[in-house]
Amino acid sequence: MLGTENGLKLCVLILLITHLHQSLALGASRVDAFKRRLRRQLALPLQLDDYLSYDEMLDYMAQLARAYSERVTLQDVGVTYEQRPLKSLTVTNGDGRVGKKTILLIAGAHAREWLTPVAALYTLEQLVVRHEENAHLLQDYDWILLPQLNPDGYMYSRTVDISWRNSRSPNGNNCFGTNLNRNYDIKWGQGYAELRDSCSKHYAGPKPFSAPETRAARDIMQDLVQKNRGMLFMALHTHHTTIYYPWAHTSASSANDKELHAVAEAGAVAIFNATGTRFAYGQYGKEDTFGGTSFDYAHYIGFPLSFALELSGQRDGLTFDFWPPKHLLKDLAEESWVAISAMASKAIELYPPTRSLPVAEHSSASSSYSLANIMKILLLMIIITILSR
Repeated sequence: MLGTENGLKLCVLILLITHLHQSLALGASRVDAFKRRLRRQLALPLQLDDYLSYDEMLDYMAQLARAYSERVTLQDVGVTYEQRPLKSLTVTNGDGRVGKKTILLIAGAHAREWLTPVAALYTLEQLVVRHEENAHLLQDYDWILLPQLNPDGYMYSRTVDISWRNSRSPNGNNCFGTNLNRNYDIKWGQGYAELRDSCSKHYAGPKPFSAPETRAARDIMQDLVQKNRGMLFMALHTHHTTIYYPWAHTSASSANDKELHAVAEAGAVAIFNATGTRFAYGQYGKEDTFGGTSFDYAHYIGFPLSFALELSGQRDGLTFDFWPPKHLLKDLAEESWVAISAMASKAIELYPPTRSLPVAEHSSASSSYSLANIMKILLLMIIITILSR
């Protein structure tokens, strides 16, 4: 039997251990919260009064990932012909659940469509910085965004030829570039002669997925489908104020045509109600047919909902094609978000989520817990030493 004095010592030490464990956990959480607040205060807001260079886009993406590291992951997903990195961002609500269905958004496939990366980055900001307002879009779904798929062509369009549409890989005969939205393996090269013309802005490339940029997009799509996570795909384009859905390579309707129509309609109606801008919507193949598109490919491999969102090309009677004036960028980015968020909401309604299993505790919490365990062991050793005297 322990003596009274030793018993009291034991009780005191047990209380100290309990208090230490609680203090370490609380202290770690406070430090983590302080670090997050500091990072967010230092993060720069999205610039919407001018078009960003690709390096500026990458800088913003990296800052956002650092400031909101518990909810945003920046990933290298490929390298362009001119050796520029392709990066995606995965956005979650931070609850740690794995295997959630995913909404995938890709912009910038066509170099001259400068508004699309602006709209993609604005979407990113709404999901991350304004998370509380848009929490319903992340409650049971993750998002993956690739804001600029064609940085080589984009920078060439900005600095050399504003009308440039394709990538920048050489095709021979002093001709360059592949039309990235014709390079997917779904009826590739079918539709019209220019798809096989290596000097045309419609060139589909020498074979499906010949472009490193489309291979990067393909790999993301296939990974999501193989994990049964791909639900909604959106490719941003300009400037036809239209929401298209599959199929483009045939006039035959998709098996879930009614659902595709309902989601497209939700986006068009939301934009009209918010801004008065009229967006058309429908199956692309009813107007024209050709192969190799990203939204056909996504739908073909397993995304039940897939769209090409052609953003606005006019405002207040002013037509600006692919290059809206800078003072309209914020207005048009907001309009794009109205459609994107409405379509996502409708998609979630049509495809309600399946609850996923939780993952292990966050690494910082695990580190704190390990430290507490070490301290407990040391204190127990002290107890044993004292009681053995």
